[in-house]
Amino acid sequence: MDILIILGLLILGCLLNLAWEPGFGPAIIVARIYLVLSVVLAAMVWLYFFAGIKNTITLRALGVAMQYGGYLGRLMLGFLTGNILFKVWLKDTFEDCSGLKIIIKTTLWAVSVTIANSFLVATVGKSENMPYMIGFFRQSGYAIWFLYFIMAVESVCALGLLLHFKLKTGMYASIGLMLIMLGAVYTHLHNRDPFPDSYAAISELISLLLILLIYYFEKLTPKSPETQIYVV
Repeated sequence: MDILIILGLLILGCLLNLAWEPGFGPAIIVARIYLVLSVVLAAMVWLYFFAGIKNTITLRALGVAMQYGGYLGRLMLGFLTGNILFKVWLKDTFEDCSGLKIIIKTTLWAVSVTIANSFLVATVGKSENMPYMIGFFRQSGYAIWFLYFIMAVESVCALGLLLHFKLKTGMYASIGLMLIMLGAVYTHLHNRDPFPDSYAAISELISLLLILLIYYFEKLTPKSPETQIYVV
């Protein structure tokens, strides 16, 4: 069900561009709001899982905020991806290359924060539950060293996403993470685990496919002087 909701929100966000065709200004504002939302949600995740909060009401409030904030983020990501698609691909217009680059760069930052945070949190979670993870890997027929390898690759690739604008590592990091997620889905299917166990991996695959698409759009835009992102 969660996968259907995610896909539905992404498609709905993309289709909003057909009903409302914003110029560069409004799309830049949406991208900046999406970036701020991504950072706030990332902070909430760390508070929820690792801050040691015991208050039930606080935890429930954080959980609800993360759930619906995540839904809003998916909707905005779908809108921005569709907006970039229509501006770059279908219309092939570069009348305001600087504005287009700001939209792409801000959206990439937001998606990078979301995906990288998800994998870093997952790696920390694995490290805090090593007996369970070792048991799962053994049950799945994998060597223990492979668990440490996966954790290391996830961390390096997460940093690769965040360092994309300095080192241009985002595309390679995304492909690496996609391979890991495909392996996770295969493992769950091989173990005959309930299909919902694969939801997290499938959700990450969807996000990684979208960020690869945006990297492609980034390459399509003509080279121009470096643009800056102003969040406030």
